[in-house]
Amino acid sequence: MVKDEINFFKLGIGPMSEEVVEAVFRYSDLKSIPLMLIASKNQIDWDGGYVNNWDTKRYSNFLALMKKKYERSNVLICRDHCGPGFKSVDIKDVYKTIDCDIENNFDLIHVDFSKHCSNHGEVLTESKRAIEYIKKANSKILIEVGTDENTGSDFKDIKKIKKEVDFFTSISPIMFYVTQTGSLVKEINQVGKFELKYTQEISKLLKDRDLRLKEHNADYFSDSDLKRRARIVDALNIAPCLGVLQTVTTIEYCNIYGIKHNSFLVDAYGSRKWKKWLYKNNSNNKMLCSLVAGHYVFSNYPYRRIYDAICRFENFREVLINVIMKHIDHYVQNFTE
Repeated sequence: MVKDEINFFKLGIGPMSEEVVEAVFRYSDLKSIPLMLIASKNQIDWDGGYVNNWDTKRYSNFLALMKKKYERSNVLICRDHCGPGFKSVDIKDVYKTIDCDIENNFDLIHVDFSKHCSNHGEVLTESKRAIEYIKKANSKILIEVGTDENTGSDFKDIKKIKKEVDFFTSISPIMFYVTQTGSLVKEINQVGKFELKYTQEISKLLKDRDLRLKEHNADYFSDSDLKRRARIVDALNIAPCLGVLQTVTTIEYCNIYGIKHNSFLVDAYGSRKWKKWLYKNNSNNKMLCSLVAGHYVFSNYPYRRIYDAICRFENFREVLINVIMKHIDHYVQNFTE
């Protein structure tokens, strides 16, 4: 992959479901737009995940089918948040993820040891070790790196970021550097505040070093949110908004066709995966909690039952793919131009 081509990858999308993955490939194929799929360790990993019960190998096999089906697509296969604390605290588990990703032809790995320990020096040391390990195994793998846990605040001093960036670039070429911008996703909203001046300073610092700034937690951005970032931030990641979109669309179609969906909502609520997303609400708002957690249980029987029931009336897979592509288009049209 040549340098100029890399510059065009501006939107990373979490593979929240099989339909989301196909929507990414189809959109890229139809619109000639490069996109990134950014799988977290919880979603898909060497030993499994909540998305379609895929492990990395089965996920890779499905991606191969998509590449064959959509021959003109240009999709970068990425590992998001590869570090301790994003599924397991065991550092050996992280290296199992790395080994499996390399074996299954991932293009990029996001090295993120932000949850490893409170000592920043150790975070840098372990990040360096991981980057060197990856590059030794396959020098062509692209690297994304960051040492902040996204909180929407706790902004680093610019001098510290400069020192950190210089540290990483002395180890290996870096494609994306991730740091706080103010964005933060909670419930089904963007609750963060974009720190324009701060982000502009970071962007200039990175561009002077031929690096690209990636903003995580970019879900639920409006047209104006995206346009404000278009010439400052180089790339965005979105994920939970697409899980919620599929959940809401499913419930909508159940209501249209008179299909009972309460068992799915109960399953989603019972997963308790909504806990980390709560903001102004609490567990008493069972509908909101279920919407937030719906995508975690798409592989379970209650969801598959209502999905199949909708398919008796129309091709629901196509409905979902088109709804998801429309949302992708919202980001592409307002951010990548």
